[in-house]
Amino acid sequence: MKILLSAFTKNRKAGIVLIVLGIGLYCSLFQGSRGLWESDEGRYSNIALHMLNTKNFLLPMFNDDVMHFSKPPMTYWAIAGGMALLGRNEWGTRMPNAAAFFATILLIFGLAKVTDPDRPWLSPLVYATSILPFVAANYITTDTILTLWETLAVFGFVKWWNEKTHKHGVLYLDLMWFGFGLAFLTKGPPGLLPLLPIMVFLAVKDGKSSVRALFPACGILLFFSIGLGWYLIVAARSKELIHYFLVDEFIKRITTVEYHRNPEWYKPFVIYIPAILIGITPWNIPLIRVARKFRARLFSFSWYREKLAADHWNLFLALWIVLPFTIFFLSRSRLLLYILPLFVPISLIISRSMKSIPITRKHGYCIAIWILLLLSIKHLACSYHYGRNSRDLADVIRANVKTIPSEVVFVNTDPYWGLSVYLGCEVERASTFKNPEDPTIELMTKELRENEDNTLYIFPTFGEPGKRKISMERKSLVMLYSNDRYKIFKETLN
Repeated sequence: MKILLSAFTKNRKAGIVLIVLGIGLYCSLFQGSRGLWESDEGRYSNIALHMLNTKNFLLPMFNDDVMHFSKPPMTYWAIAGGMALLGRNEWGTRMPNAAAFFATILLIFGLAKVTDPDRPWLSPLVYATSILPFVAANYITTDTILTLWETLAVFGFVKWWNEKTHKHGVLYLDLMWFGFGLAFLTKGPPGLLPLLPIMVFLAVKDGKSSVRALFPACGILLFFSIGLGWYLIVAARSKELIHYFLVDEFIKRITTVEYHRNPEWYKPFVIYIPAILIGITPWNIPLIRVARKFRARLFSFSWYREKLAADHWNLFLALWIVLPFTIFFLSRSRLLLYILPLFVPISLIISRSMKSIPITRKHGYCIAIWILLLLSIKHLACSYHYGRNSRDLADVIRANVKTIPSEVVFVNTDPYWGLSVYLGCEVERASTFKNPEDPTIELMTKELRENEDNTLYIFPTFGEPGKRKISMERKSLVMLYSNDRYKIFKETLN
């Protein structure tokens, strides 16, 4: 690695450009080679495409009838922008994740120039080559984009702390609140988790009264306008959304088992601990060394005093990991990618722990081989047969119909929302049961009464209908295709 860096010493600008281009290539390779996997990728892409088609960027909607407010709109806006720029395809839908991964790597470099100035390149290298951040960047969820905005917010704080005596230092606090505003617009209250370690660190370091300095008027105005503006606008249209955002999407997710997101007491040990230990590969050994040292000093007040006096960044990074991680542990809603933002401070603290380890040519070769291995695995994943791949279903539909459907209705089964990207059709859900559990699911009889032309109906293979032709509401559904997962029917008159 030293050899690589020294090669750019003579022409620094050209070297920086090449490194940045290399990082960009690393983040974007094969992003468009894999079909959209359900349900996350299809769901986000479908809602973003609906925004793009209708020019209604305020209300997230699955289709013309069903709204979806479980997430704020930032991710949908980003995907819609990607499709507007690169086309209505996988490249367009995943471009925001690649861009967010790229920008996060650069921000970690900026953070490391303050927290680890001797080798600021090592922290972004740790993050970029760790398995979980790399894989997450190729899968459409809110988490990679959320990680970018949280990192931007912490970058603003760290720069302010380092330069707060400078006359323009307060601008970095505005940047911090700008980042928190975007994080809140991406995932709501979880986007503010880094604010807790920031406040605790400042209170411990400079006293409780110093925390007030974190709340400049301009910064708070930025946060309210960016982070809360959308919530206030949509809540003004429907008062019920206030209860939905505060109770259903915040309190219930944290304190109840209603959403079935691994609420059991032992699930943090099953999900989060392996996610960190495996997700940080190939940097496991440095992480384990750090964890052992920290465990021994966790209740050592002399260690805290020493770090506050001599090297406060280790304390800040420890708080940035431990406090949000504790909240994730206590919450009753747990998914693997929730902890993705914690890989930023983990990468920074791993880098600092390796100060005494010289980086040799052998290390550089090993990292190069690992990067090639990651890219190879990413390429191989494109040919992996995943059962709920919207592109595969779109190919089946094209092969079995004369004209592309304007609407695809999934009956008694989970939809493939990503079909809207491949077929340009509307995707809906229906049920043959009298009282569907989900109020957003239409009754099949009502769907058939709409008399919409060129509609396909997809049923699960196991269950009704079992015949090649069924009659409903004076109409017939004729089977066009069947496999071990689903049956495709087309509507005809009796």
